[in-house]
Amino acid sequence: MHQYILEGGNGGLQKWLTAIDRVAALEPRTVVAGHKNKDLPDDPAILDRTRQYLLDAIRLLDENPTAREFFDRMTGLYPDLLNPGPVWYGAVGLLGK
Repeated sequence: MHQYILEGGNGGLQKWLTAIDRVAALEPRTVVAGHKNKDLPDDPAILDRTRQYLLDAIRLLDENPTAREFFDRMTGLYPDLLNPGPVWYGAVGLLGK
């Protein structure tokens, strides 16, 4: 699933990365995502995939693209993720253009 980044402004995405690091430091054997493809396992590797997704989002947001450019680039980087809606409203909400 695409991540819900709309409420990640004002340092929220950085705080999310910090939370991921804290959970990873616990060395969990299982991590259950709140929203996911039901066919995927509850594998701790989701932490690394989520971290990379957020790092890519931050990098692209820092480039100050239009909402459409951000949407196109994120969905291009992650074409196999489900539900691109959060990418669009996150882009519009965070970039406002």
